[in-house]
Order: sequence, then structure tokens, then C-alpha cells
Amino acid sequence: MLKKYLIAALGGSLLSLNFHVRAENSLPGVSGVVYDENGDPVAGATVAVAGSVTGAVTTDIQGRFDIADAPAGSRLKINYVGMKPSVTEIVKGKSSYSVVLYSSVEELDDIVVVGYATQRKVDLTGSVSTISPAALADRPVTNVANALAGLAPGLSVSNSGGNTPGYESQTITVRGQGTLNNSAPLVVVDGVTGVSLSDINPQDIDNISILKDAASAAIYGSRAANGVILVTTRHGMQAAPRLTYSGNVSFETVAKRMNLVTDYADFMEIQNAALIANGQAPRFSQGKIDEWRNDAGQNPTIYPNTDWQDHIYRNPSVVQNHNLSVTGGGKRARYNISLGLVDNPGMIYYTDYRRYQLRSNLDVTIKPWLTVGTDIFGYIDNNNPSAENATAGGDVIFGSGAFNTVPGMTLYDPATGLYGGIQNPEEENVSNFNPYRRQWFYKSEFPTRTRRIVTKLYARLQPLKGLSIQGSFSYNYWDRRVEQHLTDRDLYRFTADGPVLIREGVVRTYIRRYNYADNYRSSDITASYSFKLSDLSATVLLGASQEYDKNE
Repeated sequence: MLKKYLIAALGGSLLSLNFHVRAENSLPGVSGVVYDENGDPVAGATVAVAGSVTGAVTTDIQGRFDIADAPAGSRLKINYVGMKPSVTEIVKGKSSYSVVLYSSVEELDDIVVVGYATQRKVDLTGSVSTISPAALADRPVTNVANALAGLAPGLSVSNSGGNTPGYESQTITVRGQGTLNNSAPLVVVDGVTGVSLSDINPQDIDNISILKDAASAAIYGSRAANGVILVTTRHGMQAAPRLTYSGNVSFETVAKRMNLVTDYADFMEIQNAALIANGQAPRFSQGKIDEWRNDAGQNPTIYPNTDWQDHIYRNPSVVQNHNLSVTGGGKRARYNISLGLVDNPGMIYYTDYRRYQLRSNLDVTIKPWLTVGTDIFGYIDNNNPSAENATAGGDVIFGSGAFNTVPGMTLYDPATGLYGGIQNPEEENVSNFNPYRRQWFYKSEFPTRTRRIVTKLYARLQPLKGLSIQGSFSYNYWDRRVEQHLTDRDLYRFTADGPVLIREGVVRTYIRRYNYADNYRSSDITASYSFKLSDLSATVLLGASQEYDKNE
């Protein structure tokens, strides 16, 4: 199999060559000319004295430079984009130097994945960006889509639903919004579509290519109108078995808490002032305001000043990500097997998420001209059912949740195990909701379970020099089961004489169960022939593919 290499963007990098010139005498200033390997002068090369405060100079149109202060023993550094650097030692008695810079062609021979085929970087005509696995490994995230942010020009990643693990919603665009409808790029993982970036373990990635322009539509059709993200996972190599562990522990916190009115006495005064300004009678009596202000600190259960953010958010949330892989193989077979665990309890209580994942890539060389292989990927994840409702909105935070409550409410009394409602009888809106109770509303011993299994079988024949024929069959199955045994809780007002029932919980006599499934399979065959005519290199690619997708 042709090995694929990740490369960094060429623009802006400075490449160099080491070489030394020796002579006999000593002068404080030096001059010289910079040539390329063909003997032509290099204009615009940067020349500087290492470790000196003297500013760098650039060569003129004839490649000449002049450094006023370069004492013996110092070194000149000469750099030019696309060429290897030179480090030239200044020695006694020599004031003029000729420096030769050699082209750096190694990166131009690197291979970039561009769909069903690969190309040398020097042959690229379309706009393609690549992302190295090291760039992803440096980021302690469990979601590849989030990790891509800021790593490639023209690629934009925005995230919503970050409070609910497993229900994150990423919006990825390549070169901005390209349509009034879905503007997401096509994601292809090891030649298989229908796999989300958030499903992939970042540690399994070997390279990522981002096809940005319309040329990608020649391979993938109209689906590539918004760009293509090509992900290739790690495969085995001919080497002794190598066991690798990687893991990280990170902490998630609420970036900025809201500045709420949590003193209920202040809250009542503000409400009264608003009603009076509107020509209405005040709702709360001055006696109740004074009672609350005087007794709140002595009995916080009866006279609460509640900030619901203290009860809803787990701060911090400790996220763990562990990965174990083994890679190796011989002349005949090469393998890469990895196991992963993601454990994210979530920043909102009872939105915990856990995922177990497996990837196995196997390549077998049966004959020098015949290679077969299989890529298997799968995961199982579990969510607390309240995570789905926290994401959907209205039950925990919005609507019927925290945004519709007041500080004069005891959310939960550990001494009695009861959930509280409005503590002030003067409060007309007795339907204000207890968000802590809403969290328990969907809490169940039946977590939401999601499974995915992706299998790809392929064979590659190389019967003639330059000719490669490859066929593959892929199967992608996904299902999700949601089961909610709804439970309700009575709401009480806590008094000095004991709790008083103010709202009876409605007993649900039914359960909610949802089952989703998606079956996707595809097959394709491609033939490519590469040849050279004098200095011309060309590749002809011919292929056909078929897909089937059924969603239930």
C-alpha cells in the first residue's frame, strides 16, 4: 500500500542548508552573493548574523548582500522560502563569500490524499489543506470536530450544546456559508461516508485532507459542493509489535456564570418597583420583605436565597480519555488495533456520557501483486436520558426549568428528601418550576444507548507496472435506543411546623421508548494507470460506485 504522508503548508516556512567556509584573515564587515544550485543569483534571501542585535538584510536583485558588523567567529544565516538554509562561519581574513542554496524538493514529493487516489504535493492544482495527527494529539479533547478548530485555513468550526456530552452539535463550514440549506462538507473516513467526525477517536487518525474547491466534485459529485474532509486512520507496518498508551484528564467548567438576583428580598423589592412604575399595586408586603431579609441567614431552608446555578452545574466536570493500541506486522500481514474509553460526566448533573470504542485495521499481502484488507470500527455509548432533554431545552434550563424559577425556592431539602416549591405564599406564580426536580424527572436506570459498527473489505491488484485496480465493500450500521421511565416528585413548602404539600406530582402511567436505526452499504471499484511520457507524468482514473441507505 502506498504510504500516505502528512505535510505542512509550504507557504511561510523557511528551509535551510548547513555549510561552512574557512579562510585566514579578519575584518568586521562581510559581503557576498547568494546563488541557487543552477548558478543564478537569489534575490530576496534573508541574511543575518546569529546572536547579533544587528538587523537582517536581504539580497538585492543580483543576489548581493553587505553586513556591516560580522566579527570573526560569528555565523551568517541565509534563508529563502523553498530552499534549504545555509549557516556560514565567518573566519579571519575573508570578507567576501559566495553561498549556494539548494532547493528543498523532499516535501514536494510527499503524498496527499485527494479522494479515491493520491497525488504528489508538487502536482496539486486544487486547494487542499492537510492536518497532522500531532496537531490533534496536542489538544485534550474527545471530539475530532472540536479539535479541528483553527488548524486549517478556510475551515470554521462552531459548537453548541457543549453542556450535554454525546449531544454536541458542531457546525463545520469550508470557506464559509455556501448555500441556503445544509452547508456542511462531506466527511469520508477510510473511503466510507456516513460516519460523523465526532465518532472517531482522535488517536486513531493518520492524516486529514480538506478539499476546498469545486475540483472535489469531480470525484464525489454534488455532495462535495461544500468541500470534503478526508480522514485516513492508522494502519499497521512491518515492525515488531509496539504497544502504545495515551490518555488525558481534563476539567470542564462553566465559562461564565450569569449574574442573577439571588437575594429574594431584593427580588421582591425589584418586582414591587416595576409594578408601581406600571401603575399597578405591589405584589409583596413590606413585612414579608423584612422577614426574609432578617431570617434568611438563620434558616435558609424556610427563607432561601437560591442561585440555581449552584445546583444544576457540576463544577468542575472531570473528563477522562484513555487509548490503548498495538501496531506491528511482517512482510505478509500488518495490523493496527486500538481500544478507547471516553468518560464525561457532563457539566449539568445527570447528563453523564461514556463511550467504548474499537478499531482494527488489517492488511495482508497474498502475492506481490495482490493485497487484501479489512477495516473494522465500532463503539457503544451510554447517556443518561436527561441529557437529551437538557439539550432539547425546555426541561432543565429553559422553558419549564431554571429560567422560570425564583430565588425564594428551596430546590431540595436533604434532611427530608423532599423537593421544594415557592416558599413565599404571596408569590402568585406558584407554577414556577424547580429545575433540580426536572433533572430527576427523566433520570432512569435505562440509559440511552447508541451503537455503530463500520466494516470495510477491500482488495487491490497491481497486475502491471503503473496499473492499480481496487475494489471495496463497506457496511455501516447505527442504532439508538431511548427508554424513559418518567418519575415525578411532589413539591413542598417548608415551614417551622413541617413541610406543606403545595403541588402534587402527576404519576405517569406510561413509558417512552424510541428506537432508531440506519443501514448503509456501498461498493466501489476503481482502476488507475500512471505513466510518464518524457518529462510528463499523468494518471488516468476510472471508477464506479453504488450506495444504499435505509433509515428507520
